[in-house]
Amino acid sequence: MKLLSAIFREETSEYTYSFSKMSFLRVLVALVVSGAVIWLLALAFDRFMITPVFCSNADNISICANSTSIASYISLILVGVMLVPLLAVFGIKRPLLVVLAATASLWGVTLWANSPWVMSLIWVVLATVLVYLALIWLNRIRGNWAAILFVTLFAILARVVLSL
Repeated sequence: MKLLSAIFREETSEYTYSFSKMSFLRVLVALVVSGAVIWLLALAFDRFMITPVFCSNADNISICANSTSIASYISLILVGVMLVPLLAVFGIKRPLLVVLAATASLWGVTLWANSPWVMSLIWVVLATVLVYLALIWLNRIRGNWAAILFVTLFAILARVVLSL
């Protein structure tokens, strides 16, 4: 319990912004829902929009072959756009920086989840939650340049790790 009280201390620090337990829980619920929405939107865009429109003739074979990745990219961007104001409402500092770094880190996350749909959904939600929470935690730094530096380094490292 001492660790949790040290992590979620309410008093202000000279170097970081405070992050309450209630804010953490609200962000956690929003991120779980957004991870599921990313997976569902990617599936819906692939099956109901991209494949029927572009795979009906042989002229668009490259789009048809990459329909899963295109749908994944579109859904990741749409959910990221919706998360910026939501994170701002929850009191997260620099929400656009967090969403841009998370989008770069999670680029193509639904592609490596080619298992049965339940496992795929779990992997996408888990990756989304972990990446966003790590970036929100790094973004608590008060200095703008330090936050940008650490968030950028995390995004680069996450791209390397998630691409393995």
